[in-house]
Amino acid sequence: MEGITFHRLGQSFEESGGGGPATVLLSKQGNLEIMSHKIGSEFVVWLMPASDPAAMEFFFVYEGGVELALDDGVVALGPGESFTVSGLAREIPVKMLGDTRILYVTNCPAFESVAQFEESLLALLVRINEKDHYTYKHSGSVLKYALCLYDAMESKMETVSRNDMAVAALFHDVGKCFIPVEILQKPEALEPAETRYILRHPLDSGRMLRAEFGEAVAETAMNHHERLDGSGYPRGLTSEDIGLPARIIAVADAFDAMTTFRGYNRVKTFEEAAEELCGLEEIFDGAVAETLRQLVNNGTIKKEEKEETEPDEQTR
Repeated sequence: MEGITFHRLGQSFEESGGGGPATVLLSKQGNLEIMSHKIGSEFVVWLMPASDPAAMEFFFVYEGGVELALDDGVVALGPGESFTVSGLAREIPVKMLGDTRILYVTNCPAFESVAQFEESLLALLVRINEKDHYTYKHSGSVLKYALCLYDAMESKMETVSRNDMAVAALFHDVGKCFIPVEILQKPEALEPAETRYILRHPLDSGRMLRAEFGEAVAETAMNHHERLDGSGYPRGLTSEDIGLPARIIAVADAFDAMTTFRGYNRVKTFEEAAEELCGLEEIFDGAVAETLRQLVNNGTIKKEEKEETEPDEQTR
């Protein structure tokens, strides 16, 4: 594919025909930066076309592996192999094959923006966990389910990248940082004044995400409690105003809530929850719910053996 050159072990250099990353700056000389990226298993990053025609990026895999989805097929690279990017015409997804370490060299300085992005992610995760550990665990589960749904429905995803979906799913409830802990963990029914805190947390999530991650991420997170018939919150949107990414997170969010003990609910099996969601087409996207049911039935989404109910952790 034009714009990417692969370097295989034992081969001469030839052009091809056809719960996040951690970054360390190793060296900087003028515009040349050398970084080390540590990226978790199954994580997907995107190679983006550069605005500068002289831009060059070199990636050397020294642990784990990567899989690039190109126009003419998928290319997998392992330890000791590398590729160069220059003159790329379109975005290319790169999936990590296991926990992966990559040496990254570029003549377009990027370390500060990458580091600030990662620090923002870490700060949000810390704030969620400090406020409510259940919400922290719930966010990780919603991320997992949302990405499974995204991958299964990728042909219909046009407005949000996989990484943007990951950020929106992981931080959809970050606005709960502003809810008093006594309300967040209250086992009894809430008073009207207390309910107002709950109803506004999607707005706070969107506001917190917008500055760092953009409008698409903010809008997706902000709409995860909206429902197709207009019965959701915070804005009472109806089907025509709710994008597919938000519909996916809505189903993933409800699915995890139904299958996790929260102090006041009967825990449903994965099969029961998926079946029930399929019967709620007036409020949840039917295609998303059906995709979830298929992923549960074929074992793509399954309950991990290490997952245990923790009755002392209660939240909304």
